[in-house]
Order: sequence, then structure tokens, then C-alpha cells
Amino acid sequence: MKKLVAMFALGLSIVGTSYAQNAPQRERSETQDSRYGQEHKERNDKDNFGRDDDRQNKLTAEQRAIQRTERLSQQLDLSSKQKKKLQELNLKQARQMESLASRNNSGQRNNNQRREMQQLRSSWEKEFKSIVSKKQYAKYEEDRKQMQAQRANRSNRQGENNTHFRRSANS
Repeated sequence: MKKLVAMFALGLSIVGTSYAQNAPQRERSETQDSRYGQEHKERNDKDNFGRDDDRQNKLTAEQRAIQRTERLSQQLDLSSKQKKKLQELNLKQARQMESLASRNNSGQRNNNQRREMQQLRSSWEKEFKSIVSKKQYAKYEEDRKQMQAQRANRSNRQGENNTHFRRSANS
């Protein structure tokens, strides 16, 4: 009887151990879903490596302008007067970008469109500079440079990790 109980306990522990090998992967993915949210999961499920080209197209120009205004307002601690002017500026730019994008239905940008977009950005930058104080603009520039550095680091890291696409020195 003791041998039977011991064998049963041993078998149960082996089955439990083998099941435990698969369990953490499932728990991790569920935890990951809840930690990063549904949007992160959907973005990683896409075939285009997390890029969602339609994401910007789903928002209207007004929604994009509101989002950008809110983000900059929180980031730079804008007054209500500044926020109102920035909202108008962002809405104007979002509509201009939308009309520029609608002229180009093929999804490919040529040099003229690239120049137009740069001109729109530079005009937005000039008007934005007139709305905010020098201190706020300096903070905006600092934050923008930080984001650019983070993007550069991220792309460098991704390039280093994709070694299977590189040719070895022997071939």
C-alpha cells in the first residue's frame, strides 16, 4: 500500500512538473496582454512588425489635432489661451496634411510631396513658436531631440538584433 501511494505521488509530481513547463508561457502572454493592453497585442500581431499604417487614417483631422494639442498642453503646461491658439493651429495643419495625403492615393511619396510636407511642418513650427514662450519652446525642442535620440537608439538596437539578415564574413 505504501508503495502504491508513493508511486501515485511520484507520477502526480512528474505530470505536474511537465505541465508546469508549459504554464509560464501562457501566463506570461496573458500578463503581457494586460500590462501593455489590447493595442500593443494588436500591433504585435500585425505582419508589418508593429507598424499600423492605417492608425493615423482612422482618426479625423479634428481628432488628431485634439490629441496633439492635449499632449503638448500637458507636456509644456500651456495656458488656456495658448491651448486655444494651438488647437486652431493643429487643426489647420491636420486638415492641410489630410488634403495632401488625399491627393496621393497610391501611398508613395515623391519629392514634391515631401517638400510640401516639410513646408507645412516648418510653417507650423514658426506659428507654434509665436504661440509659446521661449522657455516652453526650449522644453519642446529638448523633448523633441530626446525622442529623436530614442528613435535612433531603437533603430540601432533593432539593426543589431537582426543579424540573420546580414552576410557573414566568410561568404
